[in-house]
Amino acid sequence: MRRDVSPRLDLRPINRALETFGRRSLDALLPEALQSERFVDWTPKADAPTLAIGRGAWEQMTLNEYRSQVGFTDLLHAMTRLGLSRDSLQTMERLTRDEVVHVELCRRMVVGLGGSDVIPGEPDWVGLDTSLEPLDQVVEMVTTSLCIGEMLSCALLGAAAKAATDPFAKAVLTRMTADESIHGQSGFHFLTSLLPAVTKRKRRWLQKRATEAAVQAFGICLSPYDDVSHPFGALPYSKLEPIMRATWKRSIAPGFVKLGLSVREP
Repeated sequence: MRRDVSPRLDLRPINRALETFGRRSLDALLPEALQSERFVDWTPKADAPTLAIGRGAWEQMTLNEYRSQVGFTDLLHAMTRLGLSRDSLQTMERLTRDEVVHVELCRRMVVGLGGSDVIPGEPDWVGLDTSLEPLDQVVEMVTTSLCIGEMLSCALLGAAAKAATDPFAKAVLTRMTADESIHGQSGFHFLTSLLPAVTKRKRRWLQKRATEAAVQAFGICLSPYDDVSHPFGALPYSKLEPIMRATWKRSIAPGFVKLGLSVREP
């Protein structure tokens, strides 16, 4: 019998008590409208093809948020080892916790749309570049994952929330957008305190790395997808690039300029 080796993210619980502890702790961070029992009562109204598109979009978001959860956990550990300030570590802990909440919200959406706790696909893993010095590891990830990745993610989630017509999906997307807004802003505040310790040569390297990360991020605009608006927040690809370019010009580029970094628009 052929073994199934398809990539997947397995979010099934393994212990009833641990599942209960985890669910209660996450629900305590959420408004009543987004707590677990509300998802049980949710019955999305759509035909099968529409549900499938929505489910696929939320499965991809689950992978994305899980990737951030893992990456931010690594970043929090690295910041702690560097001995960064109390406010920096508390903020990074909040960002990591947000991603844990987002993974669970996305998982609940997938299940509500007819999916399961086993998410098809595999996160496109990000993490610290261990070939770098500890400070460079942190500065590089803050720049690429927070200042660029989270700022763009916030804009796309906000657009998805605005486009979604299903009230439940809109509420989840609105919550995630608010969190990710803080993530992107925090990245630039982190850099404000970290850059004085970065040499001019390393700053040139950082600018190059940021440009590469931006090109990679904008690469999603080349992916094929149904060019239709969707009740559960699946944005058509034709809308992604204008949103991302507007965000770059309005928020990301000025943030880098203020810090004396020259990062080219992709």
